[in-house]
Amino acid sequence: MRVFDTERQEWAGSRRERLFHAEQYLDLPRQRNVLQRTSVVLAVCAVAFGTWALAWKDEPKPYRPPAGEGTVEPGGTDDGVPGEETTAGPTVTASPPSGFLDPADPEGFRIALPEGWSRESSPSQYGIDIVEYRASDGLRRIQVFQLMEDSAHSSVVEAQKTASKLDGYQEIHLEYVPDPSGNEAAEHEYTADELSGEPTAGSAYHVIDHRFEAADGENYALIVYGAQGDGTEDERALLDTARAWFCPPSMECPAPEPS
Repeated sequence: MRVFDTERQEWAGSRRERLFHAEQYLDLPRQRNVLQRTSVVLAVCAVAFGTWALAWKDEPKPYRPPAGEGTVEPGGTDDGVPGEETTAGPTVTASPPSGFLDPADPEGFRIALPEGWSRESSPSQYGIDIVEYRASDGLRRIQVFQLMEDSAHSSVVEAQKTASKLDGYQEIHLEYVPDPSGNEAAEHEYTADELSGEPTAGSAYHVIDHRFEAADGENYALIVYGAQGDGTEDERALLDTARAWFCPPSMECPAPEPS
């Protein structure tokens, strides 16, 4: 049989054929010896491959901390329960400051008031009735009502035009102000020697007219009245507490965060 010698690029004769297929021309004992050596080599290779495959299969997995330690897996919790995520909510007070109550008003809203104040109401042309809370001294009071206007600022500007006609009127400010809800709020703070339908205070009245958009999308007014003679801090404290705890009708509002 002739074979092609690729190195010389020619067909080789029988001697070349023996060089290419030498194992075919060995005697039987030598052929058996070659086969045995070949089997041994293959067996060693198979053992080496098997050992490598088992070692790769059993290599350690990436470290994952036990439940309750370290990182929380996505979609799970640190207590090992999959599919549940827990978020710590803000810490809030369960009741208003000392000396205040948060009664549910018959008109459906919530507000924080000093203990012992009386309540009266009158019909309104829009929304809830006009509600008025009054202290036993007859001077300090808080008025609550719903606004017809679409904007708290435009409403308070119109109210300022009326208040400016009072005897002894002095404007402190008329401006937009921050509000706990983050919605629009505006305020008109002033003093006056008289208030319509109110007795003489012995000194000027101090008034804070706060109008705002509440959680229900409606606009409301919280107006605090007091005497200027004892300073302005008490009226501001009354307003801040009432506003922080105010919740409009048919709404559920969380207690405000402690200040």
